[in-house]
Amino acid sequence: MPDIVAVKTPLKSQLSQSSGLNEIHLFGLLLLAALLLGFDTVSHLKGGIGDEDVHRYQIGWFMQGRFEIFKYVTMLPLYHLIVAALAKVTGLVSLNGIRFSHMLFAASVIPAMYFTVKRFFPAEAIARTLLLVFIPFFFPLFFLTYTDLPSLMVVLFMVERCWQRHYGVAGLLALAAVLLRQPNIIWVAFCSCMIALQVAREMQLRLILTNVLNPKFLQQVLWRNRFMVVVYVLFVLFVAVNGGVAVGDAEQHPISFNLSNLYFFLLVAWAVFLPFNVEQLPQIKLLLVRHWWIALVLVAGFFVYFYTYGHPHKYNSATLVFYGHNWFLHYTSDVTLWRVLSYIPIAWMGLSYVVAVRTSVHGDLLLLLVPFALLSFVPLPLIEQRYYFVALALIMLWRPPMSRLSTLINLAGFLVLSAFILFNVSRQSFFL
Repeated sequence: MPDIVAVKTPLKSQLSQSSGLNEIHLFGLLLLAALLLGFDTVSHLKGGIGDEDVHRYQIGWFMQGRFEIFKYVTMLPLYHLIVAALAKVTGLVSLNGIRFSHMLFAASVIPAMYFTVKRFFPAEAIARTLLLVFIPFFFPLFFLTYTDLPSLMVVLFMVERCWQRHYGVAGLLALAAVLLRQPNIIWVAFCSCMIALQVAREMQLRLILTNVLNPKFLQQVLWRNRFMVVVYVLFVLFVAVNGGVAVGDAEQHPISFNLSNLYFFLLVAWAVFLPFNVEQLPQIKLLLVRHWWIALVLVAGFFVYFYTYGHPHKYNSATLVFYGHNWFLHYTSDVTLWRVLSYIPIAWMGLSYVVAVRTSVHGDLLLLLVPFALLSFVPLPLIEQRYYFVALALIMLWRPPMSRLSTLINLAGFLVLSAFILFNVSRQSFFL
């Protein structure tokens, strides 16, 4: 009788066969549990927090059949219309009911990030999506009536459809993005330039002036952007009729030149990508050794930063320390020692980004991101980390891979901080 040979099956396969679960199932269950637990935590929050009341007021009007725009709502009210419709359909019309309806809408950012990452780093789709979802100042907004996550969802799907060359769908998403938040016109323009990069790759052209003026190149770029052009025309008509970009509360949202938003963005990005930044230290050292003049740029940058960093907007006042970012701004800007020390992570993040552009397989997209990221927050007088969501998500999307250990450390830190912040927000100890 022949010997029976035991065939060893990998533990992962055994689990999949025995339980019927795979990674994507576990991923979905984890996120479902996190969203339900997070919502339960926020359900203890009595009354609105931050700008919630403004949005809730507009949503309430729509649920009552009053189709006017509340004077303090700065954007076109597509978000409010959708949440009001969800609340009416489900019958969830209380404060927490509206928040639950918002969560259903906001959760769409999860598949948006997942499927977009799949186009660029398929093996890391779950990891990068989890890292985005649990960014500590990002996660609480799944449960609070803010427009940021639905807006990011549409932008991510627009990027994904552009990359897949589905330009008609991308054009519809571009229109939806602008209807959700008018400043998203910047990300529509980013997608137009991404299309130009695609054309240049296909025609094997370097993006220099003579090639950009190539008639065949221009013809292809304009043809593929035809749906985006419609959005640009509609946006210009809206601004002309409205007398500006903001619908309401326009006096608090003028166009400015605020370098402090750049400094704060770099500080926030340094914290969000800290494990990645640590991994870039050897490459940063090599960069500085090979290009000594970068040290001179950093020294000059310090003096520009030191004499231009501030927070003059009344909503960034040091007296409004209930808002955590104002407390952080106060110490990094008003306390000289911390102002000096804060330049270290700012410079570190800048150098890490340069290394990422040089080493990522999507370095051209990271480089293209720079001017549009600056346009998305430098003209804004108010310093607010929510303005950085799209830029942070796209960096998360295209940065080079990092080690499994760094990913686990990053995610574990995010989970702990998200739980801590969400609990304190629900008890009104502080806000973001």
